[in-house]
Amino acid sequence: MEIVNSIERLPGHLRGGAVCLGKFDGMHLGHSRILTRVKEHAVQRNVPSLVLTFDPPPTTLLRPSPVQPLCTLQRKIELLADFELDGLVVIPTTLDFLHQSAEAFFFGTLVDKLRATVVVAGENFFFGHRRDGSAETMRRFGEKAGIDVDPVESVRIDRRIVSSSEIRRLLSTDDIRRVNAMLTKPYRLSGVVVHGEHRGRTLGFPTANLGETQTIIPKPGIYVTKARWEDGEFPAATHIGPNPTFDETVPKIEVFLLDFSGDLYGKTLHVDFLDYLRNPVRFENVERLLQQMELDVKHVRAFAGTYGLS
Repeated sequence: MEIVNSIERLPGHLRGGAVCLGKFDGMHLGHSRILTRVKEHAVQRNVPSLVLTFDPPPTTLLRPSPVQPLCTLQRKIELLADFELDGLVVIPTTLDFLHQSAEAFFFGTLVDKLRATVVVAGENFFFGHRRDGSAETMRRFGEKAGIDVDPVESVRIDRRIVSSSEIRRLLSTDDIRRVNAMLTKPYRLSGVVVHGEHRGRTLGFPTANLGETQTIIPKPGIYVTKARWEDGEFPAATHIGPNPTFDETVPKIEVFLLDFSGDLYGKTLHVDFLDYLRNPVRFENVERLLQQMELDVKHVRAFAGTYGLS
């Protein structure tokens, strides 16, 4: 998949193809359906397949308190690459770009610059200044330009539409399994390992403290996770939030990698969330906390063995 960050620099062999567009935040099953569909159109027409996305997310420029994304641009690119499309255009999001009318974007970008033969987007996709363009608007523009427009039906699980906003809502609950059922891969939180209070090491559970995260942090609690970095991966128990047993008030992300010894400070750690174990609890003493931590690790180890993560 060729990646370019400017439509003007798009190679000629990637123009005139099947184009899909969207934010593709988190890469859920609805996104998967769109990407699969655009590839089908490209094969049927013997033209290149192209995906358009935007960085930074438009809400970072349009809202005073923007919604945190579900994935970073780097992660989005990794997930998009799984679909083996021919090209990816990452459009730099600016206020001038966002203030375009729907008509100006469709005819100026999709028709004139990309020379698209077919355009694919979700049925609930909106575009243009103040979201004045819809799937129906795009269909009408397509008829005028002689371009096929394919609005892809949303995916539903238990009658609820799979969407980035629904996944954000679920991340504020303890239903991480439902989150993952909507995604093409488990939810991931990435950050840099930073120094903490080193309390875990003194208790026999040395943890990697995660800082500099850029995406939504799941609900406080203890999770079954898999931690990976450039040199390896390990099953892990991850604690999110303050530790009430020690009267902490500042939330943190602590990752205990099973059977790992080494120095991860300064490294980027990727943590995939697999299951929710329990809520944070204030224990009457450290001994009782350690007993529970041993039990948590036992659960993680059992999960890892069942799913081949060890």
